[in-house]
Amino acid sequence: MSFLKKVERIERMHSLIKYKRTGTPEQFAQKMGLSQSMIYLIIGELKKMGAPIVYSKYRESYQYEYPVHFKFGFSNPDLDEQQLRQVSGGHADRRVKLKAILTILPDSAA
Repeated sequence: MSFLKKVERIERMHSLIKYKRTGTPEQFAQKMGLSQSMIYLIIGELKKMGAPIVYSKYRESYQYEYPVHFKFGFSNPDLDEQQLRQVSGGHADRRVKLKAILTILPDSAA
């Protein structure tokens, strides 16, 4: 699997976790097209990186303990979102940015 495909898989997992739509570990594995053991492995790796992932028995879903922001890509710290749109011809789409930097930050810090 290519590096970019792995990043896209993590982005999809993040989205499902963020919106509490993973379902049980078995359902999450089915949604992702992975084995349960691979789901556990990836979640473990994300936790090592600082992702505050927990499983809610009540919701039957993985979720974050507190809101986080996941970003993977290059960005110019001197440009805000509006300036980025101007530079990139009105498109501030994440695909315009090259993939390379990973940050998991509380939303308040982003």
